[in-house]
Amino acid sequence: MNEIGLKKYWPIASAPDHVLDAIGARSSTVRLSPWTARKQRRRHPDLQPDDYARVQHILDRGEAFLQDKGRVMIYLEDDGRLWRAVVKTTKDRSETYLVTLHKAQPRDLDTARHRRPRIDRDREGG
Repeated sequence: MNEIGLKKYWPIASAPDHVLDAIGARSSTVRLSPWTARKQRRRHPDLQPDDYARVQHILDRGEAFLQDKGRVMIYLEDDGRLWRAVVKTTKDRSETYLVTLHKAQPRDLDTARHRRPRIDRDREGG
């Protein structure tokens, strides 16, 4: 906690093994930082707090792609909308964070399918 008693992050989901393996993360707890929460309010004002409850479902069921070293983007259609979540790990690989959650366009998923390496679920150990 910081000096005024506020959490430095909120645990929001648990990343599946294939996502952790792709980014080399050691922690499966996906965290939302206050900085990201503020950024999300500015860039995606249409998001509601309940939308963050979708993150676990997106991570578990979505189509995942390696964005760059240490970052994975995951797409999933849910309730008639296409969602995109991006998670990253810290440089020392000890923590995992949600970078963004927002509604996406089908062309975004098409671009990822053609330009990014896909992360297969069969990487999971279980």
